[in-house]
Amino acid sequence: MKNINFYKKILLAIEKTWQQFVTYLIRASELQVWQELDRKGRVFSWHAYDPMTGRSASFGSEEEMRMWIEQCYYRS
Repeated sequence: MKNINFYKKILLAIEKTWQQFVTYLIRASELQVWQELDRKGRVFSWHAYDPMTGRSASFGSEEEMRMWIEQCYYRS
């Protein structure tokens, strides 16, 4: 009975590790977007990077960044 519980624990640990690995791979390929802030905490620029294509861009506003994303990924 102890061996069965031991093997169940090992299988659960392997499954959890696999799920974390797959999650990491998925996140690593997602579009990354971030803001740059000035000393007072105000946003002064927006950035986007697509690890799948290597494309990156910087913008002065969130609206400009959203337009770029829409043009790149949602319009045919």
